[in-house]
Formats: sequence, C-alpha cells, structure tokens
Amino acid sequence: MRTSTEQTTSLLSSTEAAVLGLLTRGARSGYDLNKLAKAGVAYVWAPAKSQIYAVLPRLVAAGYATTRSVPGGQRPDKQLYRLTAKGRRALKEWLELPVDDADAARNPFLLKAFFGDLMEPEALVGHFERRRDRARASLAEFKAIEDEIAGREDSYYGYLTLRWGLAEARTLIRWTDEVLRELAERGPST
Repeated sequence: MRTSTEQTTSLLSSTEAAVLGLLTRGARSGYDLNKLAKAGVAYVWAPAKSQIYAVLPRLVAAGYATTRSVPGGQRPDKQLYRLTAKGRRALKEWLELPVDDADAARNPFLLKAFFGDLMEPEALVGHFERRRDRARASLAEFKAIEDEIAGREDSYYGYLTLRWGLAEARTLIRWTDEVLRELAERGPST
C-alpha cells in the first residue's frame, strides 16, 4: 500500500481495492473471494489466486479487514475476512480518486500491429484473426451474462460494466474485420 501524508488512509492497489469491494458483499474466505472474483469482476479485474491470498494479511494489518478462524471439521480451519469501517472508508476514497490511464496505453497487440510492416503478412493477419476470435468469444460470453442478469435491479453496476464489455467487443470485431479486409486488398507486400 502506498501512503499519502495528505490523506487519512493509505492509497490502495487495485487488487486491494477489489478485495475490499468483494468483502462489501459479506464475510468471505480467500477461496470464496477467488470464486466471487471469477464470477463477478473477472472481466475488469482478474488477479492470480495468489494475489488475493497475499493481500488479505496486509488488509488485516492495515485495519481494513478482520479475520476469524472457523472450524473446518474434517478439513483445516477456514479464515473468514470481514470488511471494517476503516476498510470501507479506504475503499470509498480509492473509488472516488480519478483514474490514472497511463498504464492503459500499454498493449502488446497494438505494438505488434504498429510494426506490422516488419513481419510476414501471414503473421500479422494471424494476430488480427486471433484478436477477433477472442473478441467474438468474449461477446458471446457477455451476451450470455446479459441474458442471465437482464432486469435484475441488484446488478445495475455490474450491468453497466458489462455494457462496456459488449461495446468494446463489438467495436473490436468491426475494427479487426475492417483491417483484415484492408490487408487482403493490399496483398502480401503489406
């Protein structure tokens, strides 16, 4: 966590903020948080399972979450994490900070496309086809989710981000189709 002398709470990493956000849905174990992330925010934030387990002790140490051990019976005891009032304030502060898009510009696919004239045309076409295929798969997945949550009031903000995913996937498909047509017209000399 990065600290700031001007603020009463520490600035959170996106992983820490996402875990705190998931804890607003109730007490959870690390395993439960991982499952909840995959079912909910995975399209906008997908940490490695180890990241979730790594931030939980830091959140407890900072006073943003508490933990208690729940007997597991035949299994090992389970640690349940709960959001504290301090954690809720830190999350709210993080959520309300302006977004820094500086890292959003890093995109290896676009970097390769930028230098497309330096590779074999088939390799370049392959990059675009794979990108389009992933966008089509995402679009199909997003549409299935949309059908599942349509009309549910409790999912408005999730639906808001889903609409972004739908729009981005559709735009990416249109753009890659357009580029692939242009590349075909240009022929093998890209």
